[in-house]
Amino acid sequence: MMVYVKLTLLFCLLSGIICPPVQETGNEIENELEQGLGLEYERYVKEVVQALESDPEFRKKLENSDPEDIKKGKISDDLDLVHHNVRTKLDELKRQEIERLRKLAIAEYEEKEGIHRPGGRLRIPGHIDHKNLQTFEKEDLRKLIIQTTKDLDDADKQRREDFKRYEMEKEFDHKRKLEQVDGEAKKKEEQEWEEKQKKHKDHPKLHHPGSKQQLEEVWEKEDHMAEEDWDPRTFFKLHDIDGNGVWDPNEVKALFRNELNKMYDPNAPEDDMRERMEEMERMREHVIRQTDKNRDGLISFEEFLEESQKSEFNEDPGWDTVDQGPIYNEEEYRMYEQRRIAEIQRMVQEGRITPEEGDKLLAALPNQYQAIKEGQPNSQPSKPVVNAPLPIAADQVNPQPVPVSYQQGPSQSNQQPSIGKPQESRH
Repeated sequence: MMVYVKLTLLFCLLSGIICPPVQETGNEIENELEQGLGLEYERYVKEVVQALESDPEFRKKLENSDPEDIKKGKISDDLDLVHHNVRTKLDELKRQEIERLRKLAIAEYEEKEGIHRPGGRLRIPGHIDHKNLQTFEKEDLRKLIIQTTKDLDDADKQRREDFKRYEMEKEFDHKRKLEQVDGEAKKKEEQEWEEKQKKHKDHPKLHHPGSKQQLEEVWEKEDHMAEEDWDPRTFFKLHDIDGNGVWDPNEVKALFRNELNKMYDPNAPEDDMRERMEEMERMREHVIRQTDKNRDGLISFEEFLEESQKSEFNEDPGWDTVDQGPIYNEEEYRMYEQRRIAEIQRMVQEGRITPEEGDKLLAALPNQYQAIKEGQPNSQPSKPVVNAPLPIAADQVNPQPVPVSYQQGPSQSNQQPSIGKPQESRH
């Protein structure tokens, strides 16, 4: 069992997709738990780990490995233990990944040259050793583990920042809408806004995530078990969907669906489903941080049992939801407004909108706008703010392109992009 858990750790660290998604039923939110990590190289990660899983010697080495050593990429030192057939498969996977990156680099080059082809921009491929194009070596596995661990750590930080921008965008649009009406229309708009906020907050008190009260409610309502039959071991097995002896992040998040249904109804206009997703992620972060003692990103049965035996497990202080505390401070919102003003001004200067349209948009911020029009000192946003991009959603962000080198030749127009430099094969 331990070796399987270690393999699961490696797989979850690298791909986050080893465990099949929990199936939604009834009126629950579709695809709520089926989100991938959004890694640009996710398929490559999955195929590499599947190849490593097939090697008995590598599996044995994992049995006695430390989770922290796996995260730091030290397990790559044992790549020499892998059978020749598996190494050959890894070599082929790497060559396929290099070819994929090469095509993306060509697409980037053609886009810059005005040759339109569909496809995104390519960031520097930190997950692969592109100096060696032929074989999969220790450096490839080390880079893949370290880069993916970093991306997983960054994912939650980026998610929180994206949500903060999302909330500021809602506030900005609300203010702009109020400025575009007056009199009774403005009063009606304010009343409707306040009524929605009040209606959204009118829900049963949420249990503290991971508390006995919260989990017992899942036990009774979702598992259809009697309250007096509560048993931590049985509960853990019921929610270990893939039966691998640990709860992964998706299995942890599935525990909160019933709790979130108290607060969010997809058919209610006052309930924001983006906030529901953020609330689920916050609960997941909290429970894993509280229960995951060895910091491998998973919750084993032993860790869950230890947590369930603490006196705090029986306490239920409730849960402060995202709408109960400030998501951003005044300074962050002020900077956001300045970026919006700067963006609108650039659109006018570039002729994308008329000055009259710009004035209408800027009317949402009368005080700052008037200060700008009257030329008061320090009223213009500073240069870094003007150049800052308008906050956008995470799935709209284009990563930085990878530097593309070109084969030298007599004609610049015939240059073709290339990645790395081939080396001799290990075989």
